[in-house]
Amino acid sequence: MSQKMTCHIVFQTHWDREWYLPFEVFRYRLVQVMDRIVLGLEKGELEQFVLDGQMAALEDYFEVCEESMKEKVLHLIEEKKIIIGPWYVLADEFLVSGESLIRNMEIGLKVAGRYGESQKVGYLPDTFGHVSQMPQLLQGFGIDNAILWRGVKPETSEFYWEAPNGSKVFTAFLPEGYYQPLLNEENVKKQLNSFVEKVTPYATTSQLLLTNGGDHLMPKHGNLVKQINEFQGEVEFVSSTYEAFLQSVQAEITADLPVVVGEMRSNEHIYVLPNVLSARSYLKLQNQEMEDELTGYTEPLATLAGHDQYPHRYLEESWKLLMLNHPHDSICGCSIDEVHKEMETRTMMLRQRLASIQKGSLTHLGVQDPMFSGDGRRKPFEDNSVFTVFNPHPRPFTGWVSGEIWLEKERSFQLKDQIGKWHTPVMKKKRSGRHFDSPLDAFPDFKKGTFYEVEFYVENLAAASLSTFTVVEGRYEEFLLSQDNRVENEYYLIELDGDGTLSLIEKETGNRHSGLQRFFSSLDAGDEYNYSPPLNDVKTVAELAGAGKVRKTAGVQELSYGLKLLTPAGLNEKRNGPAEETVTTIVQITLTVKEKDRKIDVSYTINNRSKDQRLRVQYPLGESVEHTYSNTAFDVVKRKAKTDEAFDAAKQKEVPVVVEPSLSFIQTESGFAFYQRGLQEYQVTRVEEKDSLDVTVIRSVGWLSRDDLRTRGGGAGPNMETHDAQCIGTHSFSAAFEFNADGSIGQAATQANLFRIPPRIYPGEAIGIESLIEIDNQDVQWSSLRRVAADVEIRLWNPTDQEQTVTVMSRGESVERVNLLHEPARVIENGKDTLKPKEIATYLVKGGRKE
Repeated sequence: MSQKMTCHIVFQTHWDREWYLPFEVFRYRLVQVMDRIVLGLEKGELEQFVLDGQMAALEDYFEVCEESMKEKVLHLIEEKKIIIGPWYVLADEFLVSGESLIRNMEIGLKVAGRYGESQKVGYLPDTFGHVSQMPQLLQGFGIDNAILWRGVKPETSEFYWEAPNGSKVFTAFLPEGYYQPLLNEENVKKQLNSFVEKVTPYATTSQLLLTNGGDHLMPKHGNLVKQINEFQGEVEFVSSTYEAFLQSVQAEITADLPVVVGEMRSNEHIYVLPNVLSARSYLKLQNQEMEDELTGYTEPLATLAGHDQYPHRYLEESWKLLMLNHPHDSICGCSIDEVHKEMETRTMMLRQRLASIQKGSLTHLGVQDPMFSGDGRRKPFEDNSVFTVFNPHPRPFTGWVSGEIWLEKERSFQLKDQIGKWHTPVMKKKRSGRHFDSPLDAFPDFKKGTFYEVEFYVENLAAASLSTFTVVEGRYEEFLLSQDNRVENEYYLIELDGDGTLSLIEKETGNRHSGLQRFFSSLDAGDEYNYSPPLNDVKTVAELAGAGKVRKTAGVQELSYGLKLLTPAGLNEKRNGPAEETVTTIVQITLTVKEKDRKIDVSYTINNRSKDQRLRVQYPLGESVEHTYSNTAFDVVKRKAKTDEAFDAAKQKEVPVVVEPSLSFIQTESGFAFYQRGLQEYQVTRVEEKDSLDVTVIRSVGWLSRDDLRTRGGGAGPNMETHDAQCIGTHSFSAAFEFNADGSIGQAATQANLFRIPPRIYPGEAIGIESLIEIDNQDVQWSSLRRVAADVEIRLWNPTDQEQTVTVMSRGESVERVNLLHEPARVIENGKDTLKPKEIATYLVKGGRKE
């Protein structure tokens, strides 16, 4: 390239809020780094500084810095010398929901706007791979570019990245990564020339980008602007920003650039650390529980309660608390133990907060009253003789409702709904206990009663609304113990075999499946980032621990059984094989089939005593599988089923990625579907000339990072022990599976959403509460139902490869389609719209306020 090259030097720090040190230790370091940044900018030693593209770090700093420093920083932001935004945190993209990614950018831009102006850069410097729909999300916020490192299979340092719906963003790839504190080092000129030599072959223009900085680093003391000016020669070095670089490089683009479509998880160039999908799986479970509480129950219920009562600020702060668990070093489970204990504390706080907001919404609706002197129904200490069922979905619900009610007097009963229809519940469990209440205007107290865990079948439960049920005289269905070891409904006959696996017959087709739900453990000499089997691996297959127990009623049948795995206690001292000592891990399983329900519900409770191991559950697929489908943020991705696995990596390389991500479901081409919460890593493997679906349940490792893995040729972080990452103790997960040859991708996505967010029982009586909103397409998915100012927002997305027509029916005056900034696009006539394949659409229902 004969044209003189220009290298844009962007001063930055990459700020992991918590990683190999806990948050408060890094926060104090942030104070020290900010001192240097402010001093350098004020003295002219730096021209501009980018604060890592995330706003949480700035809020962390403002909470503790002196007021005089805050004023200086705000002034520098106003002068655009400190560059902020657009994200709230730099989240992992595969382990959080698509809605979480949208709120991340939305709140990040809002916070940035409070202090100044955000950069319009899709900055994603260290994420462990990238979801397919990120270009569509960025474009929805008016950002037409991205800066990336991991996951890219590089040809050039500039290309277009295209989402499945066709949205494109100009993308700059960092061939040498973001960690380039070259001006902090000795022999700066040599370092710069070496960098230019490495990145120039990737360039399609005369513009190069050097991200000068690294993890938790400050610029060294001295006049760095002057230093840059002294290094002019064959390459022009300029102090710059990401926006300035992007503007310069795009101005020179003349030839057609490569187009990369969809997801990026390649590790040919740099590690993507794929097994963070299963590190500390209990954290993944807790996160998804909180995402479901927030978007599935709290926001829709608050929306139903009306505009005047909507807790906008409380919910925004709740989102912030959730998102503090979303940075890649946090949700990926690849930090020190103290970090993840703090995450669990945040989850505990958030759980308490969301339950309180939900209770408040029910109070605003008049469903229940927290005081004796109020005018709401269901006063404190009243039992659940009348209760409500909340269907948060914007479509009517038909199926089974599960939950617990308490009655002051023990008795048998039936249920009557608000239109007078009777329902016979199945009583799954009964216990005596005390109900605690703390009225706002009276002393807290206990009341004795009986607690019933019930299930009952409903039809056409109103969309996005509350329905009332009354306990009436009658008899519920009780489980009866059965002497056989099989359960069935109209779809399946399932039998527990002597080896601890299941045999299943599909009644509609006669197809037989055996070896289902096999648990097995193998050794893992890896770390929190990567699985790595030792040279002398040992595989342990679970055995049946005693006879199973079968309970049956007319509508529900339940099979409970235990498994045991006699495994090595861990690795030997050389970490190349098993320790001599053995331990026993126990798995308790309950499988439930229900009338009129294809999904087979399963719960796993694992008392794990094994270290240095990977525990998986296996479902043979009975065929050779070419592809699987699994959901990520606003997409269902078709994936090639990999069967070839390597275990020995070259230096500074990873073995090829063989595990795949799943937010909530996996489907095969034959119609087998697996639904889960918190079990986000799977792999298709070959067993006896047939393929099987292997889902990772627990991965037990004792190190943040090691540099002696077979599967990764070098370290990925500090070599620190992490005892809690062994996941010793009791862990519980819920899942479901089904066989449905006619099942579509849209149907599977809908069933996954219902699995994650089932209708919920609340105490109290709902009278005169109309359905808030309804859609008429069973394949189209929803991710948000909330209030934006006085309007109701509903966000829909199309998981299929076909156009979908959908009608948004509401009690509002009009429906308007908007972008992710809530800027209007067009009014939707009669609420009817068409979604292109893989398209995300946001609507505001205008005039739908409830006072």
